Amino acid sequence: MENILRHFVDFDKMMMASPYGSGHINDTYKVSIEQGTAVKSYLLQRFNHQVFRQPGAVMENIRLVANHLSQQEYPFDILKPYPTRSGQMLHIDKVGNYWRLFDFFENTITYDKVENPSQAFEAAKAFGAFAKMLNGIDISSLKTTIPDFHNGEKRMKDFMAALKIAPPERLAVATSEITEVLSNRAIFKKINRLGLPLRATHHDTKINNVLFDKISNKATCVIDLDTVMPGIVLSDFGDMVRTFTNAVDEDEVDVSKIEMRAEVFEALSEGFLSEMSDQLTISEKDHLYLGGSWLTLMQAVRFLGDYLLGDVYYKTKYPAHNLVRAKNQLAMFRSIGNKLPIQK
Repeated sequence: MENILRHFVDFDKMMMASPYGSGHINDTYKVSIEQGTAVKSYLLQRFNHQVFRQPGAVMENIRLVANHLSQQEYPFDILKPYPTRSGQMLHIDKVGNYWRLFDFFENTITYDKVENPSQAFEAAKAFGAFAKMLNGIDISSLKTTIPDFHNGEKRMKDFMAALKIAPPERLAVATSEITEVLSNRAIFKKINRLGLPLRATHHDTKINNVLFDKISNKATCVIDLDTVMPGIVLSDFGDMVRTFTNAVDEDEVDVSKIEMRAEVFEALSEGFLSEMSDQLTISEKDHLYLGGSWLTLMQAVRFLGDYLLGDVYYKTKYPAHNLVRAKNQLAMFRSIGNKLPIQK
């Protein structure tokens, strides 16, 4: 690891290197080095190029975003990748692993679950500021690194294909969930027909992708920019609704515990719109709240489709894990519809 780090920065000696965080895609390490009398910490990541098949494009998007934000009056810290000493954004080691380096932001904390409306407001405001400051970026310069990532109609097409080849026993136990998905699929066509403008979109707006100051508990940095690419604003707003407002985790078996927390929804809406309201088109404003239902049903489709195919994409801990996740998201979809009847 010391040898890998030297491809990015010069230093006298490595003081510490240890696993960091709870991410499921990239392997992350906090490394501390001594440079003269100073000690500096970084985040060194082994980038999962099996999940992200275009590592160069991902890093170029992150570089472009960081450079653009640096030229704006952006009120938060910026996640900037360090180039290697040869000017590359990634170092490839002898066995083919991809490595990258970022600053380590001291005295910060992340949350895996929204605990109160204040957290929701802070995180949503940070995502809103991130989106607002990226409005001026040349959208054509950003690569689409995961084609059709939030394309509901494409997800439904894949789901219909899964229905044709799924084992009969899995189809039998998922009958009600399949029926519910099929009866609500029109939302995907509706969103696609809106013709909303493309924006530089984060695409993974969970609260654990915002750093908070340990003392003030104010948001300080938007992180995990691997999925930044062209998209529509409903992707980011909708994923906040899906993940911020759910009272429990998406692995919760007891669906009676699942509900959209109205007070959290109000806080995240206020936070996001405090930054983005004057940036949105009339159509975006008219359909913004539909994003929660759209993204939640899409995630249910993905979990259910993977269950029918034998759990080939998502990691599972037991045979019915993906089915449980699908039931969970469908319950959340119903709760959002009940709390926000305007979406029906």
